[in-house]
Amino acid sequence: MKNMFDIFIIGGGINGAGIARDASGRGLKVYLAEKGKVGSATSSWSSKLIHGGLRYLENYEFKLVAESLREREVITQIAPAITKPLPFVIPHTKKLRSKLLIRLGLFLYDNLGGKTKIPKSSKIIFAKQYQNILQSKFTEGFRYYDVQVDDKKLVEMNIDDAKKKGAIIEEDTKVINANRIDNYWEITLNNNEKIKSKILINAAGPWINEIVNNVLKINAKKSIRLVRGSHIITKKLYDEEVAFTLQNEDNRIVFVIPYKGEYSLIGTTEVDVDTPDNPSISNEEKIYLINTINNHFIKQISQEDIVETYSGIRPLIEDFKEATKVTRDYIFDLNEDNSQAPLLNIYGGKLTTYRKLAENVLLALNKYIPVNKKNSWTAKQKL
Repeated sequence: MKNMFDIFIIGGGINGAGIARDASGRGLKVYLAEKGKVGSATSSWSSKLIHGGLRYLENYEFKLVAESLREREVITQIAPAITKPLPFVIPHTKKLRSKLLIRLGLFLYDNLGGKTKIPKSSKIIFAKQYQNILQSKFTEGFRYYDVQVDDKKLVEMNIDDAKKKGAIIEEDTKVINANRIDNYWEITLNNNEKIKSKILINAAGPWINEIVNNVLKINAKKSIRLVRGSHIITKKLYDEEVAFTLQNEDNRIVFVIPYKGEYSLIGTTEVDVDTPDNPSISNEEKIYLINTINNHFIKQISQEDIVETYSGIRPLIEDFKEATKVTRDYIFDLNEDNSQAPLLNIYGGKLTTYRKLAENVLLALNKYIPVNKKNSWTAKQKL
């Protein structure tokens, strides 16, 4: 059929962008609609890290950590201009995780992802390294490495690649209706344009069930919970190019990360919310992050030291655990409805694994579009 697309993607965050790049690079006709600007919501309000997820090991998510570590290596290779390895220091405190537990976690973290150019972890003594940053109650700790990334730029680079390979990318474009017509979807946009596509992919992130229920008018099978992660930015708290992974007594982790040369980026929080729209930091979150700094650092801060804040909403797959223990992995919900045109809803996911997620999306749709695993290409070609 003339003007028929192979794939229509709702959502121009990192997952949608990654799928558009991968699919268009395989010669598929791709159309992506983003209701705002690409990479302007959850994908640009992260902690700006490509990381294996050291703390996910406590939830026994070994498969997710291993995949994330492998992807950390891939992304540093394909996006060298916007990524850089960064040392992270965990100050040790006897009240919380034992040295043995941390050493075991770091051993797994060093080795689960296979061969890597990123440095291995080590023990450090604060009298010798990173002096005059932490309070005297912290005498030793551990150093490991992860990768800092420009998250919004990562989305934009994937989108630019997709466009170069023929994908149509429309910003400020909402999908207002989508109907199955036998073996294709007819998708109506807010400019009243109608697009035909063999496959519909819902990569709307925290708006996923809103799309399922209100646009596609299908009852959402998967329950998600919306979690707000907030960050504060202050003038830099120290000069060294090192990040800190601070452990709190509630078992939460807070990162302190060098940011844009002059600042420290501090976060993140995890607060359950009801809506993905217009997230903003609460006073309680500011106090929580400030207290974390003041419990660890010699330099004390107050609300007056906050230069900027930002908050993003993460859609986590509901399994009725507390937010810190809910998986960051992703789940595909493939709706085929009597062999008619397929709908793929993408639940969850994280910045680090977006490229692998995109690859797995196309493999999951293999019976509808010709996708050969041997033709996977995005791990080798630079953005």
